[in-house]
Amino acid sequence: MSKLEFNIVEIPEGESRRTVGLTEEDLDLSPHTFRGGEIELLFYRTLHFIRVNFHVDSDVELTCDRSLEQYIQPIETDYEVVFKVDVKEEKEDENGAVRRFNFSTNSLDIEDEVRDTIFLNIPIKKLHPKFLDDEGKPKDFETKSFGDIPDDEDTEIADPRWKKLKELKNK
Repeated sequence: MSKLEFNIVEIPEGESRRTVGLTEEDLDLSPHTFRGGEIELLFYRTLHFIRVNFHVDSDVELTCDRSLEQYIQPIETDYEVVFKVDVKEEKEDENGAVRRFNFSTNSLDIEDEVRDTIFLNIPIKKLHPKFLDDEGKPKDFETKSFGDIPDDEDTEIADPRWKKLKELKNK
């Protein structure tokens, strides 16, 4: 049983809280490396549903797109999952999900939701903190070129078809 799987009978009626600490082995975030974190869970149980709100505070090791250096990206996010008895079709969006109870194991598993929530908060452009200013915006950087770059206007075109196309382009 994973740390993010809970027996329904162990969840008390009404509102209850739990905190779960996660280690590197608890979540697989391939191709990234999960470096651990903490999840604060808020359960609300009634006869017809169980609502699980969770807050994730974790660290993920990423590779910088600019320098290829490894760095730790802190990720903090919230999500809600509602487990119901009479769900015909499971739904999911950026704020929460609606799932069926798993009657065969009599348990709730939120590992997929936690993993997906962390994945969705990994930045698209992964920049090492040394390339960010105090406000978290990318610093300007200077591009360098080596050797002479030929001008397009000076090069001689051997194929007459390309010459005609270039003339059309310049009109």
